Amino acid sequence: MKRISLVQYSAVGLILLSLLMYYVYYNQTGNFNSPIIEFEFVKNQQDVKNIFLENNEIKHNIVKGVKDQNIVDYAYMFFYASLLFFAFRKLSLGEKKKIYYIGIAFSIIALISDIIENIQLFQISELLINRIDFSKPVKILFIITRLKWLSLAFAFIILSVHYYKYKFLGKLFALISILPLLSVLTFIIFGNSNNSFYNIFTGFIMLAFVILMIWIFIPHKNNKENINFYNSVKNTL
Repeated sequence: MKRISLVQYSAVGLILLSLLMYYVYYNQTGNFNSPIIEFEFVKNQQDVKNIFLENNEIKHNIVKGVKDQNIVDYAYMFFYASLLFFAFRKLSLGEKKKIYYIGIAFSIIALISDIIENIQLFQISELLINRIDFSKPVKILFIITRLKWLSLAFAFIILSVHYYKYKFLGKLFALISILPLLSVLTFIIFGNSNNSFYNIFTGFIMLAFVILMIWIFIPHKNNKENINFYNSVKNTL
């Protein structure tokens, strides 16, 4: 008998919170196109002002919408970290390979970085509204945001090791999972003069999350280990 496991509950919660993130921003602005990713990757104070100021006037609805998203993000980050943590835990028990513990470590690093990132985002928003210098939290944000997203990229590289053992779908998912880090390497080699890289990179991360959520709900077969992400009566992890 199969029962839903913690990794699968995490996936369901993450889907619901993703919808809530869109809703709270839309509720404030009437628009689904949030600048939250652009905000996370700002390099200086002027980048922040470009997002939230128009004719030197603060776009309060945009600021409030992003703040509401940041509040939801405190739950969102715990669910995506749990999704990764429990997936790697299942794999480490099923395949008996220590490499998946590195994936757990990257999941925890991403979670801690995200918590610090949100603190900086809130602080920047408050300082902006009060017209106070916010260069220091922007500098912290610059480092911590990149640490978070790179930790996720490396976590998905480790997941690709698991996917690759399976036939066509597994190898396709393995390829998708290396795209975030591949885009980073491409950016380093060839450079990029605009923000399109950040949209591509984060889009690949989101896609990697989507395929992981698909993967944990479908059966898999290969000639070696077959990892079952469901719980049996005897296994309640």
